[in-house]
Amino acid sequence: MKKILYILIGLILIGINACKKTVLTQAGDAPSGVSIKFLHTAPGTPAIDGYINGIKITPQAGVSVTNNAVVTSITTGIIYNYTGSVATYQGLFPGSNYAAVPSGSTVIKVQASTPVPALTSAQTSAAGAVIGTVTQSTADGSAYSVFALGLPGSVTSPLGIKVIPDVFPAAASGKAYVRLAYMIPNGTAVDMAATVTLTGTTAATAKTLISNIAYSNVSDFIAVDVNPSGLTNYTFQLYLTGTTTKLGTVSAAISLAPGRYYTIIGRGLAADYVVPGAGITLKASTRPTLPITDPATKFPEIYFNPAGITFYTNK
Repeated sequence: MKKILYILIGLILIGINACKKTVLTQAGDAPSGVSIKFLHTAPGTPAIDGYINGIKITPQAGVSVTNNAVVTSITTGIIYNYTGSVATYQGLFPGSNYAAVPSGSTVIKVQASTPVPALTSAQTSAAGAVIGTVTQSTADGSAYSVFALGLPGSVTSPLGIKVIPDVFPAAASGKAYVRLAYMIPNGTAVDMAATVTLTGTTAATAKTLISNIAYSNVSDFIAVDVNPSGLTNYTFQLYLTGTTTKLGTVSAAISLAPGRYYTIIGRGLAADYVVPGAGITLKASTRPTLPITDPATKFPEIYFNPAGITFYTNK
């Protein structure tokens, strides 16, 4: 009888432990540990790897790049402006939610990835070069976004990392939440406006949501009206502060859901940038494809970084 009882108790404990291992949590909901997301927003900089307490947590992915005027497949880290791979989509990791790491004194490091095979075309950072290191005091249940930002060789906007606490206001009915991360290193301060047509209205309304935010800053999350059910299409645009002059192109409509939190990223270059001592000019325009006689059609993709808007869903 006792043997049967012990077996039953053992099975119950195994079942409890199995349930604990399958619980999924989002940022701000985890009872222990800290949530981290890495973002590559440094135009012209090669792929990056993210480390926590000396351990690389970002994945390697296979991509095609132009190497010495020839398209080559490589394995590398988080790409800045490559859109052909889900694993490196929009230059962030993880692609959804956050990576869970131990809390406490958290050492965060970002360095240039080492591509395999090695690239022979001119790059703006050497493979393995450290972009930035920060020791962040973190608490259980907290969340952070780690931005790799800046310009290679720049004195005014040097390469580095910035760790931003992700603080989520309490959700209210009929609201979604957005913030602006302004990461255009040679751009002046901007305003962010949004246009939306809500259910029950016949005309689109435009409103300035965030004003006078300077490079490398991230605003607080602010509430925006959304339809009570389904998705609401918003279009966001950056303007030079206090003007109607657009910076970059309008993003595609971003579909916002009630109770969700979104980071809008201003990224790219406001003007061409000459990398000191490298013989490389980073362009604030798209990479040409024609005519094929134009040498720029064979330049590495990282040389071209037009200003624009992307976004990700925090939770």
